[in-house]
Amino acid sequence: MNKIILSALTIALLLGACTQNNTKNLAIIKGKAHSDVKEIKFEWFKQHSADMKRPQHLAKVDSLGNFEISIPVQNISKGEMLVNKRSYDMIIQANDRLEINITKDTVTFNGKGAEKNKFLQILSQNKKCSKMNIMISWYREQHEFSEFFSMIEEYVDIRNAEFEKYNNSHSLNPEFIEYFNIKNELDQIDMYQQASIIYSRKNRIPIDSVQIPSKYKKQYTLKGFAKDQYLIADNYLDILYQFIRNEVNKLQSINRNLETDSLRLAIIMDSLPEKTKEHCLVQELYYDFSIYDKYDSTMMASFNKIKSDINCINFIDNELSKFNKKNAMIGAPLHKDFLQTVVYDTTNTKMTISDILSKNKEKVIYMDIWSLGCGPCRIAMPHSKKLHEKLKKYPIEFIYMTVDSYSDKLWNEVYEVSQEKENQYRFEKGFNSKLHQLFNIIIIPTYILIDKEGKLVSYNAERPNKGRQDNPDLEKILIKLAS
Repeated sequence: MNKIILSALTIALLLGACTQNNTKNLAIIKGKAHSDVKEIKFEWFKQHSADMKRPQHLAKVDSLGNFEISIPVQNISKGEMLVNKRSYDMIIQANDRLEINITKDTVTFNGKGAEKNKFLQILSQNKKCSKMNIMISWYREQHEFSEFFSMIEEYVDIRNAEFEKYNNSHSLNPEFIEYFNIKNELDQIDMYQQASIIYSRKNRIPIDSVQIPSKYKKQYTLKGFAKDQYLIADNYLDILYQFIRNEVNKLQSINRNLETDSLRLAIIMDSLPEKTKEHCLVQELYYDFSIYDKYDSTMMASFNKIKSDINCINFIDNELSKFNKKNAMIGAPLHKDFLQTVVYDTTNTKMTISDILSKNKEKVIYMDIWSLGCGPCRIAMPHSKKLHEKLKKYPIEFIYMTVDSYSDKLWNEVYEVSQEKENQYRFEKGFNSKLHQLFNIIIIPTYILIDKEGKLVSYNAERPNKGRQDNPDLEKILIKLAS
């Protein structure tokens, strides 16, 4: 399922293991911050094109205001720097040696890698240069469908104009120039593909009935889109995933007996160039291990047959190890990292999951990991509430844990959405908690099931709903465990 945190437009990102720990694969960032800043977070920097997690790198600021951090990175990677809850877009690549000066009002960049970040600052000041702002406006504002496409063209034109102006007076490196041009091209394709989807959802009409104005009509094909040089862009595989899914749907509309996984594999092996093929298989395997909780031996055999990129190989080795490790935990006493995960209750009291379980001994625990910004999480809540009420006579406890950060409005919003005031908690470190790392959780909602003896039944348990309907399978599982 998709989280809105990641948005319905994307699924977004993972702690990579594809880096060799040497200076060639590091971006080194140091600088000085004003006295109110105690730590600086650097997030979303990918180490592999299949990344879906939100790796977080924390730089502590010393008493003199100095900080320094090394971030592993393979290619150019775009992410964010968070300073006292303010977010700044950043872009880094291996061998960057950035110096950042942070005052109360400004952020300035110097050193190797500074020019591309100065350019990014210019783009961030223009809302028409923000893909996310444009697509959010499609949902929130009234637009004719044709306006979607004129906004896409304006987005590309303005970004190109800003680039030409900046590059004429500054020295942007060739890798960044290639990255920027490819990213612009892919953003245009992605926005074009998403326009019909968003318009149909917003207006609640079948997507097949949405007609793109002839002036803006383009024909994108999988074979025409798939290019190895696009791997430099962080959204290439995500867009490619949609192309492959569309191809699967098209073929299954002709022959409904075609099995989805086999069809996806055949399309990947037959239609993609070599490097893209390898990275795409990495993504498929990663989704299987992390989201669908399965091991596809045919997919793995296909990857082993063509694998050549050391980063892809290391990445899959690491993810397979995580998959095997978490599967070995089923039926066993709860892992110490799970028990030591730090959370806060609604009174802002700090505690661990172990403390929560101690208050609920000899009960079945159904743990809901969710967020206010997650659409599917919200859809599931009334079904969870209904099931909880129905099973009141059984020794079953529903425990809700949000990944949201604290705010004055948090708990009131949580109560409203969940329709529950009891057993509400928030993770101290959100998606970077020990629990998330242990089970390699990259999407929400995620449900964890623990039996009365305190043993793990499932780290990927049934949801309380199936679409808009209740899930009777979950009810049967809970009653059986409680009996």
